[in-house]
Formats: sequence, C-alpha cells, structure tokens
Amino acid sequence: MITIPSSGEFGYISDAAPQELPPNAWSFVRNARFRNGYAERVKGTTQVLNTPTFTPYFITPYRSASKFWVYAGLTKIYCDDGATKTDISPSSTPAGAIDDRWTGGAASGVLVLNNGHDQPIYWGGNTGTPFNTLTGWDSSWRAASLRPFKNYLVALDVTKSSTRYGSMVKWSAAAVPGSLPSSWDATDATKDAGEQDLAETTDFLVDSLALGDINVIYKERSMYGMQYIGQPFIWRFFRLPGEVGMLARGCGVNTPKGHVVLTAGDLILHNGQGPQSLLEGRMRRWLFNNLDQTYFGRSFLCINPTVNEVWVCFPSSGATSPNLALTWNWDSDVFGVRELQNATYGATGVVVTASDSTWSGDAGTWDSDTTVWDMGDFASNEAKLLLTQTDPIIVQAETGGGFNGSTPNCTLERTGLAFDKPDVVKTVRSVIPRFDASGGTVLSIQVGAQMDAEGPVTWSPAFTYTVGTSRKADCFATGRFLAFRITSATVQPWRLKSFDMEITEHGLY
Repeated sequence: MITIPSSGEFGYISDAAPQELPPNAWSFVRNARFRNGYAERVKGTTQVLNTPTFTPYFITPYRSASKFWVYAGLTKIYCDDGATKTDISPSSTPAGAIDDRWTGGAASGVLVLNNGHDQPIYWGGNTGTPFNTLTGWDSSWRAASLRPFKNYLVALDVTKSSTRYGSMVKWSAAAVPGSLPSSWDATDATKDAGEQDLAETTDFLVDSLALGDINVIYKERSMYGMQYIGQPFIWRFFRLPGEVGMLARGCGVNTPKGHVVLTAGDLILHNGQGPQSLLEGRMRRWLFNNLDQTYFGRSFLCINPTVNEVWVCFPSSGATSPNLALTWNWDSDVFGVRELQNATYGATGVVVTASDSTWSGDAGTWDSDTTVWDMGDFASNEAKLLLTQTDPIIVQAETGGGFNGSTPNCTLERTGLAFDKPDVVKTVRSVIPRFDASGGTVLSIQVGAQMDAEGPVTWSPAFTYTVGTSRKADCFATGRFLAFRITSATVQPWRLKSFDMEITEHGLY
C-alpha cells in the first residue's frame, strides 16, 4: 500500500515528463486548484448586476458618492449601482474595435477611460451626466494606454496629428483632488506637464502599473521605472533589469509578492528587481502551445483575492475570446487550470449587490445549490472578482458550483507513476482516496498503466465513488508506469487530501 500525500503540494506541472515528477504532482488538470495541501474542485460563477445590452470589453469598480461598477463596450458605457444600470455613454460615440483595449482608472477621484482610438473621456459619478472628453487634451492626440499615477495621468505610445511616437511617455499637470488635470502642455513652464521618450530600446510602449512608489512602464520587450522627484524634472526614468516586457495591455497585475506580468514568452514575477520566471520547467510550453496565435492580444490578467490567485485568462487555439485561465497561487506557488465562458475582462472590487438574499434571487435548485442558509459567500465589504463575458453577462467568481448555470467537468490526472522502480511491472488493485466532501458526492475514479514511458495509457473502466458510502475504488491496471484519474460532473464542492494505491509487483517482465 503506497500513500501519495499532500495532493496539493506541487499542483499542475505540464512541461516535465510525468515520470520525472514527484508522486503528488499532477500531469493534467482541468477546473481544479491547489491550496492548503489539497487538490480541490474550483468554485463556480454566478451572474451579478443587471444584464448588459451589449458585450462589455472592460469593467472597473468606481466610487464617488455611490458605489458603481462601470463597464464599456465598443460604442456604449454603462454604470450599475447594483439596482439600476444607467447609460453614461459620451455624446461622441466611441468607435474603437475589440482590440482597441480600454485602459484608465480613477484619477484624483474622477474616472478616466481611454480606448486608443478616440480621445480620452472622464466621468465624475453623476448618473445624470455622461462621460465627456478629457479637458486639456488636444483633439489631434491619441494614446495607446492612459493610467493614473499619484495625482497625474500618464499616457503611453502617443500619436500626434497622425504621427506615432511609440516610445513617448506623456504626463499631465498634477490634479487637485476631485478635479481633472488642468493642462497637458509640455511647453508651458508654469505647469508640471511634460513628455519623455524612452527610446533606448526600439520596442513600443504597452502599458503601466504602479508598484509602491514607482510606476512601472512596460514596453514590448523591456521595462522602465518612473519615480516622482519634483521640480524641475518632475520624474526620474530608469531602466529595470530584464529583457522582458508586457504581451498586451491589461496583462499585468499587482500582488503582495510584486507584479505578475504575461510577456511574449513567459509569466514573470518581479518587484523592481530582476524578473523571476514562474513558468520555467512547469507550464511555459503548455501556455504558449495553447495560446491562440491570432487573438493572443485579447489575453488579460486579473486577481482572485479570496483564494490568493492570479488568473492568466487567454484564448486557446481556435478561440477568439479567453476560454481558459491558468491560475497561480502566490502563497503556495502552484498552478491550476479552469475553463472560462468567453471572458472579455476581469476586475476586483466590492460587489454592490447581495446575491441570493431572497428566494427569487437564488438561481440554484435544491439539488445543485451549494450556498448556506442566510449567509453570503463572503463578507459584503470583501473584494471579489467580476468577469465580463461575450453573452453578454457579468459574473462573480467563487460563487456556487456551476459556471453560471452549467456544470463543468473537473479532472485531476496523474500518469507516469513508477514509485522509484521504472523497470518493474506492477498491478494497481485498488485506490483509497481521502476526500473532504459532503456525504453523497459522486466522483469517478480510474486507474491506468503503460509498459513504456512514451507509450499510451490504458485506462480501467470508471469506478463510481460515493463519499460517505464507498471506502475504496476497486479498479485494475498493469504496467511499469501507473496512472490515476479523478473526474466529477457535479456542482458539489470537494477536495482531495491524499490517496493510497494498493500495488502488487511482478518483476521485470
């Protein structure tokens, strides 16, 4: 009887040969994550806010006198306070395409948005007043990215009168809290607006993201720091270590460990020092072999703070919108994979509506509802991850068991188990799993085997395992390398701590 302990210790490792992995690492994962030593089925998603009338491609929380979620499509922008959605589109209809990614944020309390195709716009939180064109901005200018930093707005990859300056960083004058910057005129000596070309490298600017007291500016294959130093230069610009940049706008997030950034060939972690690869030897080939080569620019990163995860959301080969997320837990440094329902963007903030607070507001059925009587999934002031989808719909992650009404399949698979004896033929006779799940939860267990490391796995028939009733799964397979698989098609939560395999050894042949 061989025990495989702590099933969540190493998570999903795809790039190494299964025969080289620790016994408690997994060689295939779908809709599962790893934390606190457990392998567990992911939680689901549930619709929140009112159903949009168009496909949103951007969403952000915003607070003025009220709490809002603001989402933008190609031609429309709405806000939703949890009870009512309101059209706050500017009078000049936006004309960007899907790949003209929205950027922006709250600058001195005012929400500023930019799609790179039109002039930037702003909104102060009054539902009776729509977005307006950003004051002080020249009508002939465009910027690929526009983000707030301190009391400034920072524009990257600026076009002036049809001339593109792909290495230009342009910043506004400092804004008074609650107001917009008064000027963008870099030639006005009475203002602290300015511009700087970061032309040491020939790659173009992509996006920026605050890191403590500096603003990290990402180009396609390089990174720069932007630090406030005051008059007369206002900012100090300096090159950061590493020949890496950002794959597309929105492909970086801030975590307690530093920035996590999707580059043109890696997923990196850095805190202003040399970047550390998170994928090397584990998931790099998996990610970039699966990433669609036409629509990779629609990838985005978001934070799922309730489980300490970064989600790398991307379109897999043949998909036009992100349909998979590679999840990385920054506490345990392990990867999982979950399916997405054609997501377009994700953001973290306080949800302004309480789901399942009434009978009519609970979309679950008696058989499928995993929520608790008179209790929300999280505290009402806890930040939660919201995703926009092409349906169109806005969903909250980590709620219930279904993916907005559908039941996803969860799979944990491990092949190549030799138990330090790759030349010995073995028969697995049974598996004894240790689940943490409600009684009656049904899972499917299989074992498999292969005689050669490169040969196909022959799987046993599935054994139906019922938590609280079954003690072990009696299934058989013979080979030099053994395999184990758990699948479930239930909305009920479950997690696996460890399992035993009953093995008989036969010899070399």
